[in-house]
This record gives sequence, structure tokens and C-alpha cells, in this order.
Amino acid sequence: MTRVRERLAADPLWRAVRLLDVSPRRAVLAVLLGVLALGCAVALAATSAWLIVRASEMPPVLKLSVAAVGVRAFGIGRGLFRYLERLVSHDVALRGMARLRTTLYERLADGRPGATLALRRGDLLARVGADVDAVGDVVVRGLLPAAVAAVLGVGSAVAMGLFLPSAGITLAVCLLVAGVLAPWLAQRAARTTEAAASDARADMAATSLGLLEDASALAVQGRTAAELDRLRTADAALARATDRG
Repeated sequence: MTRVRERLAADPLWRAVRLLDVSPRRAVLAVLLGVLALGCAVALAATSAWLIVRASEMPPVLKLSVAAVGVRAFGIGRGLFRYLERLVSHDVALRGMARLRTTLYERLADGRPGATLALRRGDLLARVGADVDAVGDVVVRGLLPAAVAAVLGVGSAVAMGLFLPSAGITLAVCLLVAGVLAPWLAQRAARTTEAAASDARADMAATSLGLLEDASALAVQGRTAAELDRLRTADAALARATDRG
């Protein structure tokens, strides 16, 4: 456990996520709403399937009324809870991104000028802009959905196990393969290519800024074509890195 904490503390992504200073209460509320939304979707699929099969036996209509009402309720609940979850989760991410940008500007202002001047303008622009957006996306598209999937996956496996233990065990194994093993393999495969994409993205931003701000000087020196070629090369490198990732 201590080794895992040390690895997380050394991971740049986790350090950046901690800088978001996400409110635990808002994060829990977003997870709860996500569980309710996804739970309604699962319950809707199960109830509608039961209703179709049971209706084929042509029982008295009153025996189907509860299931019919449940289908409507789960359908409405899925859309309502999903909308509320989106509002809360994006509010969490946007508040965190605002705090992260404020912290970043404060550290740039209070830090050593030499460290800031050593960065290329395009690289600094990418870190303040796209990189902060990417950290916010980690919360909205990664951490919160993973927490929702974990809670609902455990609940589904337990519920299935109460009906048929072997089915519950099978479901749990399949969820572990799909939700843990596959993302881990994808993360390992994409780490190096994403690093290459980050370098190419920074090179593109720096070259673009140079072309826009120093267009006259580059034209006088006859370097416009060379800079355009450099921009195309960086764009091609970014496309290759993205495809590999």
C-alpha cells in the first residue's frame, strides 16, 4: 500500500489532479448521480426484457402494469439523472481547472524568471491551455466514470450472485477484465506515444506563434517557407503519434 502511494505521489498526472483541489462532496454527488443514471439504464434494460418475455405469455394486464410503470420511470430517471450528473461533474471539473490555472499563474509569477524564460512560448501556451484542459478531462472522462462503473459493477455482481452465484462470479471476472486489465494494457501502450504527441503539439504551437508574430521578419529573411515546412512536419508527427496512441 505504501509503495502504491509513493508511485501515485511521483506520477505527474496525479500531482496535477491534486492541484485541481476537487471538492469531495461535489465529487461524491457526481458519482451518486452517475450511479443512479447508469443504474436506471441497467434496470430499464432488465425490466423491458422481462416485460417483453412476460407479455408473450399473454397474462392478465394487471400483472404487467407494475413493470410497464417501471419501464417509464426508469426511462425518465435515466435521462434526468444523466443530465444532473453532467451538470455536477462539469461544474467540479471547471472549478478545478480555474483553480489550477490560478495556481499555475501564481507559481509562474513567484518562480525563478530563468525557469520561465527557458520554456518556448508555444510550450508555455500549451501547458497553460491544452494541458490544463486535459487534466480537467481526466476528472470528467476518467476518474468520475471509473468510480461510477466500480460502484455499479460491484452492485451488479452482488445482485446477480444472489440469484445465481456462478453468474455473479462470471460477471465480476468479465468486469475486471474489461474495466481493469484492458485499460492497464492500453495505458502502457499509449504512454510513450502520448509523450511524443505532447512534444509535437508544443512544437506546432511554438512554430505557429512564430509565423503569426514574426511574419514580416521571416518574409524579409526568406524563412517563411522553411517555417511552414517545419509546421507541416510537426503536424504530421502529431498525427502519427495520435494514430499510434
